[in-house]
Amino acid sequence: MLTRKDDPVPRPVRLVDDRRRAFTSAASKAVEWRFENGRRYHAYDDGSAYPHTSLTYKNTTSLTPSPQTPAYNLPNDELEQERLDLQHVMWLMTHHNALHLSPISPQHTHRVLDVGTGTGAWAIAFAERHPAAHVVGTDLSPVQPAFAPPNCEFLVDNAERDWAFDDDDRGGSKKFDFVHARMLCMGVHDWPRFLRQCWDNLAPGGWLELREITFPWATVDDDDDDGGGGGAGNDSSSALLRWSEDVRRGAAKAGIDTTACRVFDAQLRALGFVDIREERPAWPLGEWPRGRREKLLGRYALRNLETGLEAISTAVFSRYLGMSRESIELSLMEARRDLHDPTMHHYAPL
Repeated sequence: MLTRKDDPVPRPVRLVDDRRRAFTSAASKAVEWRFENGRRYHAYDDGSAYPHTSLTYKNTTSLTPSPQTPAYNLPNDELEQERLDLQHVMWLMTHHNALHLSPISPQHTHRVLDVGTGTGAWAIAFAERHPAAHVVGTDLSPVQPAFAPPNCEFLVDNAERDWAFDDDDRGGSKKFDFVHARMLCMGVHDWPRFLRQCWDNLAPGGWLELREITFPWATVDDDDDDGGGGGAGNDSSSALLRWSEDVRRGAAKAGIDTTACRVFDAQLRALGFVDIREERPAWPLGEWPRGRREKLLGRYALRNLETGLEAISTAVFSRYLGMSRESIELSLMEARRDLHDPTMHHYAPL
């Protein structure tokens, strides 16, 4: 989290048109899905390439994905929506039921943006807790509920295009007091540009909160298996960790850096953000932790990945690693076996 210096009614999903930059009714292209390997994927703004600049610890590396790089490689069907709702619960558990860690003031938080809102779970919950705030959730897929609080709306938009929130029709400011983005690591090709747009669309004194997961994942040594993240290592004999490394490799071929959040601090400071606070929790994958809350979180993570392994990797493996359906199924089968092995102590770094 950081700051920039200086009764339910139906809510229509609307589309941000790239040409007119106006909000209109959702066009048919937003709900014309594409189907692969038995799963449904978004089609809105698909098949476009995103020039990508990724800051590493030591230098700047420029990557250009294929001209056929889709905006997002995870499905949007009902199975995935259920997984995202469970993932929302996992984030609440991680932060003791807090929707955010930023010390926002309800009296001064009037406009809120949730980028990559998914099913809209976070946006709806925030709108319910803060009825005086107007919450906008954006996503590539119009899969949010038809009913939402009157102070919550959803827009179909690609967050990697130019944002259209700068001014309203009367020339007034449309900046946000709080921008929230979560679990975008498999969708953002150009983090420096994304962070710049967050900065440009924040009101002075506004807050930005980013919550991300990284790939590859890791394991905890047997002599330090309390779930605290100590003794981390990458066990080459673990099929689950090999799977997570393949996710990283496939994403890289798509122009996506799944470790990008490790350098957010430097990028944000360079933009002018202050009061930066970084936390690095982890999700245990399974019920191996000793603590009651951590054990329950691990159980939810296990359930989340029972469908999440396929959702995260199938398109990435087939589109960018050229893996056959049979090879993908074998990788998933072996990863699931390790996931359910109580003697293996895996975790996902956040």
